[in-house]
Amino acid sequence: MNKKLTMLCGFALVLGCSAAFAAESAKPAKEADKSQEQEKNTKAAVKAKAAQRKITKEEIGKEAVCPVTGEKFKVTAETLSASYKGKVYYFCCPGCDKPFSKDPEKYINKKEAGQDKIYVCPMGDYQGNKPGKCPKCGMNLAEKKAERSKTYVCPMGDYQGDKPGECPKCGMDLVEKK
Repeated sequence: MNKKLTMLCGFALVLGCSAAFAAESAKPAKEADKSQEQEKNTKAAVKAKAAQRKITKEEIGKEAVCPVTGEKFKVTAETLSASYKGKVYYFCCPGCDKPFSKDPEKYINKKEAGQDKIYVCPMGDYQGNKPGKCPKCGMNLAEKKAERSKTYVCPMGDYQGDKPGECPKCGMDLVEKK
């Protein structure tokens, strides 16, 4: 009888331990599955940064500004575009869509930073970012004129920008316009 009882207790112990072991070993597997799922979601989010899209008939002829170069142009059937955070961005040339797709925030923030206007008091006492009256003297604030920046052009005549570098269309070095 003692032998039977000992064997029965042994089986109960083995079964109890194996169930606990199975539960413990399942935890890392579940955590690994979760981390793999999170990694997939992160990769999907990275891929979804800027989705390429086709131009519609309604968009052809629309005035647009390239977020990469700042160049103004009219949208054609060949114009490349991408949607990001619910907004459509158009590119002046095939070389502009790739850098935008890699890091859209870099170009969106650059564009928004360039849109800030500065308002100054005619008396020179105050400077702010909103139109209105000077808090010191009460005069109307005037928009500050931007300093004339240098213009750089492609020797082939295909591109004009405000920074030196390579032409995004043909790859030649830009030269300062005189």
